[in-house]
Amino acid sequence: MTAAVPDPVQAAAFDLDGTLVDLERFHHDAWLAAARQAGVTLTREEAPHRLPHLIGGPDPLVAAEIAALSPSGASAAGILAAKHPAFDELVGRVPEIVPRAGVRTVLEGLRDRGVPLAVGTATERDTALAVLRRAGLLELFGEARVVAAQDVPRLKPAPDVYLATARLLGAAAERQLVFEDSATGAAAARAAGSPVVAVPTVHDPDYLRRFDELGALAVAEDWADPGLASLLDRLLGGDTSSTTVRAAYVRA
Repeated sequence: MTAAVPDPVQAAAFDLDGTLVDLERFHHDAWLAAARQAGVTLTREEAPHRLPHLIGGPDPLVAAEIAALSPSGASAAGILAAKHPAFDELVGRVPEIVPRAGVRTVLEGLRDRGVPLAVGTATERDTALAVLRRAGLLELFGEARVVAAQDVPRLKPAPDVYLATARLLGAAAERQLVFEDSATGAAAARAAGSPVVAVPTVHDPDYLRRFDELGALAVAEDWADPGLASLLDRLLGGDTSSTTVRAAYVRA
């Protein structure tokens, strides 16, 4: 399945964790700490296999997956309540939050071409704004264009967050280009009808194939991938040949 782009892209929405900034290791460590409290001991290597939603969430599903493994019958709500402060503490210890390499260049390039930008994240609003502010990226979006967990009735992979960003940006969802690092987020974008480009931090071949199955336009190796600029030129210029875009850019 391939995502079609019927008209030039008019807006762009970005996931936060893993996409703009790579804080995934802190989420994973927080989940492992919360799991230990529930009597579930997982290594970093086995956690993604035992917890299918660890990469990309949403958090309630990860908590439920840990609860299902808990020998003490810990509740998903209790596990989730333990994860959030553990994550905030881990991030708080970091002296500086740095955007992923090449992110600012892409954001500023889109802004300079008049493309409105938004963030669509499953992170709680206060945490999301703090992360964006510390990373020096909030100024490129503005608080009003950040859609966070409590702003939508359903979290990813439901389409709500990207339908909301499209409304904020004044664009049809079909003309909003979404950037995601997770298959869960890509599924949310596709469910909203938005074309999606994946910029994952996980490069496991089996995981990357999930983006292709979801109909992602392309999978970038990173934000500095040489194909990204030409891809954006095509999409912003109205090149509707998704086959050409994919052939030039998708990673095997």
